[in-house]
Order: sequence, then C-alpha cells, then structure tokens
Amino acid sequence: MKKQALQTLVMGAALILPFAFTPASTAAPRSAGQVVIVNTGDRLTPGYRVTVGPRGSLTAVLVPAGRQAPIRRTDRMIALNRQRFFADLASAEPLASLPTGSLSTASTRRVRRGRRTPQAAAVGARVNPYPQVFVRYQGRQSPNLRTASSQSGRVLYQDVKQILQVLRLPIPDVP
Repeated sequence: MKKQALQTLVMGAALILPFAFTPASTAAPRSAGQVVIVNTGDRLTPGYRVTVGPRGSLTAVLVPAGRQAPIRRTDRMIALNRQRFFADLASAEPLASLPTGSLSTASTRRVRRGRRTPQAAAVGARVNPYPQVFVRYQGRQSPNLRTASSQSGRVLYQDVKQILQVLRLPIPDVP
C-alpha cells in the first residue's frame, strides 16, 4: 500500500515539476490573445498590420505602392518587453474608451504642403494624409493612439513604437 502511494506521488511530481520550474517570462499572460497593430499609412509611407502573439512572436505585413506581393517581416520580442506591453495593454482597458486629442495644425500644414511622390500621385486621394495607429485586442479597438491624451494611451503608443522599431517599420511621429 505504501509502495503504491509512493509511486503515485512520484508520478504526480514528475508531471508537475516541469511546470513548477518554468520561468514566468516564458509563460503567456493569462488572458492574452493576439494583438493586432494597424497603421493606416499616409501619402509617403505604406500602411501595415502587425500581429503580436501571446508569446512575443511578431509578424508584419505591408504592401508598398507599386508592389503586387506584400512584404512580410517576422521577429520576436524579448520577454521583458512582451510582459510590459501586455501589462500596459491591460491597464489601458477598455481600449475603446481611451481619451484622445486632435492633430496639431502645424503638423497638418506640413503634411498638406509636403511634396507628392509618384507613389502618392498613383494612389491619389484615397490615401489618408494623416497616418492613424490602432490596437485591436479581444474584439475591441483603440482610438488613434497617435493622438492619445491619457497617460495609459501614451504609454501604450510608446510600446507600439518599440515593436515597430524591432520590425524596422516606419514609425509615425506624434504631432
């Protein structure tokens, strides 16, 4: 009887121990799903979509003007940045309610007077002259993070900019 109980205990420990010693940095946040970062693009730069997996995988898809096939870029976030990003995302909830401001008139004038490139001329008026950056998570979408007026929205936008930097994507300036 004691031998059978000891075997059961050893087998249970063998199943539990690998999970007990898994570092927290490799585990995904509890409610984490995929996060999608969308940049609508502007007259000078293409829009793109970045998918952030719960374990830090990054996939970007962008289609520059004049190209038929999209460009894909992949990378991984380091654990510390991934944890901070998901923590900042959770603190910004509910995403749809993040307060925003508006673009300044100085940045508006600069974009309107900017030189039109052949790419912009080919696309025409369909392109948004002011790139917008959104985060979609768990069925919700944030307002334009470039104009975030709350501390949590600005912190989230800084995290997004770090992700874009890892993937070597154009980062829209905050006006």
